[in-house]
Amino acid sequence: MVGGLHKCQICGAYTDEPTHCGKPAVLLLDGSTRLRVSKTLSLALRHSPAVLGLVLDSRGWGEVEAVLRGLDRAGLKISREALEAVVALDDKGRFEMSNGKIRARYGHSIDVEVEYEVDEDSASLYHGTSKDNLPFIMAVGILPMKRKFVHLATDVDTACLNAARRPSPIVIEVDAECLRRSGVVIYIGSRKIRLAKYVPQSCIKRVFQCL
Repeated sequence: MVGGLHKCQICGAYTDEPTHCGKPAVLLLDGSTRLRVSKTLSLALRHSPAVLGLVLDSRGWGEVEAVLRGLDRAGLKISREALEAVVALDDKGRFEMSNGKIRARYGHSIDVEVEYEVDEDSASLYHGTSKDNLPFIMAVGILPMKRKFVHLATDVDTACLNAARRPSPIVIEVDAECLRRSGVVIYIGSRKIRLAKYVPQSCIKRVFQCL
């Protein structure tokens, strides 16, 4: 269950915890509203800007004030500070804000150009999916489908959370060095997410279920 967002009264930090610096923190958003805002942002900034009445530039940036107005029209009236907290504390680093603008860092189906750093260090990466997809994956590899990239988690727990949204969840361990040898560039989407155009079946190390 998604928890609320708070702000520390002492140091001013955004936090998931109701207490910070030994004092009760100020509640910015309850868990239910936080989840709805996150899902709406993902939809608007990754796939359908029109749901919030946004116009995104070629790099996926939209005006923060336009996002706040769009959320208000959608019945999600929140403060700019609450939006900043949603972005700062997103566990997958899906969003970023800069100079009065906001965008999704990865996960787009719309045509945007985001510059990524290259991951040259990861040894293993993990992809959460459904067991129903496994025969297709083992035949042709992991494809981005409607997205621009395949999403690969840096840790098993994150991959398991992704897989849990699907029936018969499983996790596929991917050999990152194999990807590099195959000419597949691995990009850093966020702290926990890596991106690749394609994962050939030859780079799949193992398949397992989450505990």
